[in-house]
Amino acid sequence: MNGKLIFTKVNERRCAILMQENKLMAASFQGEKEKITGGIYVARIRDVVKDLNACFAEIEKGVVCFLPGTQMLCPYFLSGTDAADKPRKPKQGDLVLVQGIREAQKTKQPAVTTKISISNRFFVLALGSNKTNFSTKLPAQKKNELREDICTGKYFDENGNLKPWTWAESDNEIVKHFPPVGLIVRTECRDVPTQVLRGALEGLLHEFYHLLKNAYYREQFTCIRKPPSPWQDAINHFVLPEEYQEIVTDDPELLQEMQGAEIIPEEKTIRYYDDVNYPLEKLYSLSTKLEGALSTRVWLKSGAYIIIEPTEALTVIDVNSGKYEAHKGEQDYYRAINMEAASEIAYQIRLRNLSGMILVDFINMNNAEDQEALIKEMQKLLQRDRVKTCVVDFTRLGLMEITRMKTVPPLLEQARKYKYPLPKNKV
Repeated sequence: MNGKLIFTKVNERRCAILMQENKLMAASFQGEKEKITGGIYVARIRDVVKDLNACFAEIEKGVVCFLPGTQMLCPYFLSGTDAADKPRKPKQGDLVLVQGIREAQKTKQPAVTTKISISNRFFVLALGSNKTNFSTKLPAQKKNELREDICTGKYFDENGNLKPWTWAESDNEIVKHFPPVGLIVRTECRDVPTQVLRGALEGLLHEFYHLLKNAYYREQFTCIRKPPSPWQDAINHFVLPEEYQEIVTDDPELLQEMQGAEIIPEEKTIRYYDDVNYPLEKLYSLSTKLEGALSTRVWLKSGAYIIIEPTEALTVIDVNSGKYEAHKGEQDYYRAINMEAASEIAYQIRLRNLSGMILVDFINMNNAEDQEALIKEMQKLLQRDRVKTCVVDFTRLGLMEITRMKTVPPLLEQARKYKYPLPKNKV
């Protein structure tokens, strides 16, 4: 599949665009303002809300972030805050290391976690557990080979899990305050020589060690590690490596930043497009494609259509039989329309970056077996999404309930934020 990751401007707004076979697969608007996602900060716990099992952490003066209880596992307490205490929950006034995990959305504050992580092409290191885990996309045989070739030596115990920080500078008293660190072995390790992987892992381990050591001496509101730039964030979280083969941009400054950057896999090509008379926006009809991605109504090939309506609390998707009248009332027809709609809905969820609760009103089917088949089909389709998505079930009113993890704001919300021109007639 000939995938392209495009960085350009559409209607004067910066965008990251994923194209496959001339089809818009995903889009994201990129502002000039720095985000917090991925950034690492020395935060001060401003408030503890026991009823919510959460805290509010201030990462810089006046910038307060939500820290849910589920993200407070094994926090790294810093100097001046009883850092040597046994594992406990943060309390008001504590200095703790946090990392941005979500930007502000609508009325919600940005969110942070104490599960600090850093990564490179091959590995992810994260505080909270010393376990070693492997990408589910790696075959079992390859996992066993990597356990034998990589997960041994001074950094690992007999079970292949990372040892405590005993391998770090032995005369450094700070390491006794470090939480355990775990390892994730990524899919990109599949065809890489052992020597390269060992070097990449050792470099990442020492980078993490120095990051935590440095943080211990820093004052509140210090940014220990800046968030990735918009283009770096797009490569890390917007697309999967296998979804594109080429990066295309018409921004010479961005091109210079990208060239030689370690974050870009060696097998990916970077191409500069400099035809000012026929810009990328026109070459790929990006304005027209984005208009479709922001419209309420989506037509299906059969003549049926779906309506996508985001609300404050959830997103509602309605499936309608539309123009095709010949077989209305026949269950086989409704089943076919629903299956076609399921494929389009899975595509639109990724394209529009819909998140939270999603309710789908398919055309009613009287047969319970047809409902079960539709659930299985939707589950299969949503497995391709890199964002965690779950098909819950049909509600008692016959609505399919889907949940998708919130990472970045939906495309429509991004468009409104950056004042991108919306379709005049959304329906």
